[in-house]
Amino acid sequence: MPKFELLEPADTREALSLLSELGERARLLAGGTDLMVNLRRGRIRPEYVVRILSKEGLQGFSTGSTGLRIGAMATIREVAVHPAIKERFPALARAALSMATPQVRNRATIGGNLCNASPAADTAPPLLVHDAEVDISGAAGSRTMPLRDFFQGPGAAALQAGEILTAIRVPDPGTGVGAAFIKLGVRKAQEIAIVSVAVLLRRGAAGQVDEARIALGAVAPTPLRVPAAEDELRSRPFSLELAARAAGLAASAVEPIDDVRATAEYRRAMAGVLVERALVDAWEKAAENCEG
Repeated sequence: MPKFELLEPADTREALSLLSELGERARLLAGGTDLMVNLRRGRIRPEYVVRILSKEGLQGFSTGSTGLRIGAMATIREVAVHPAIKERFPALARAALSMATPQVRNRATIGGNLCNASPAADTAPPLLVHDAEVDISGAAGSRTMPLRDFFQGPGAAALQAGEILTAIRVPDPGTGVGAAFIKLGVRKAQEIAIVSVAVLLRRGAAGQVDEARIALGAVAPTPLRVPAAEDELRSRPFSLELAARAAGLAASAVEPIDDVRATAEYRRAMAGVLVERALVDAWEKAAENCEG
């Protein structure tokens, strides 16, 4: 473990001030499940680690007519078991539950999972299909941006020096919506995704697809949406043939790599398979929600 000075600011405002002043010499400690690994492996060597003690405004959940706000310091376990998420955003709950181990889920935060900017971040695909936004704060003020613009590359998020992610905002999905999440790994637990897929479909009164969103993880430099596949689905009656065509378009849009978990060829093939399965699953859920 490299040597560093641990700073424990009294509140979020002081933390933002320190991060702004120290710049690249400092790293933020929230859950620490990624930071501590990177420190031990020598991937980063900060002079300072800023530990957030006050979680005011950074933790908890709030619901309203416009949707759900998730504090960035909410743990992955809290996301997985929260009643509002399980009811209105089940794909996100399932993704959170698939992540790592119970011990890690009790410690890791949803903000950290996103800020780590891993292409395989488990919570990213379901949040992307729900058109989530992120709130960002810094010493100079606050801003909000779409999550789809937050990921800049492997390990690179759209945070400027001295900024932190404070919350995730997820719009209410409305009625007639079904969402699905599927993760493929070598094992069923404690696994980084080889491919992950999230799908959201809205069923129209005549049985057509009114809205379609598809997101994938671990198959490109960042988690990504696939507009061509989404456009193929919209305003058409749902069928297995339509799902297969959209899945093929999704598979052709990915940019996978070879690594220790899988080859690029296998990832591309499985991206199509999982998208097709997730589309069928989401459509069935949308039908159930229409009936309900």
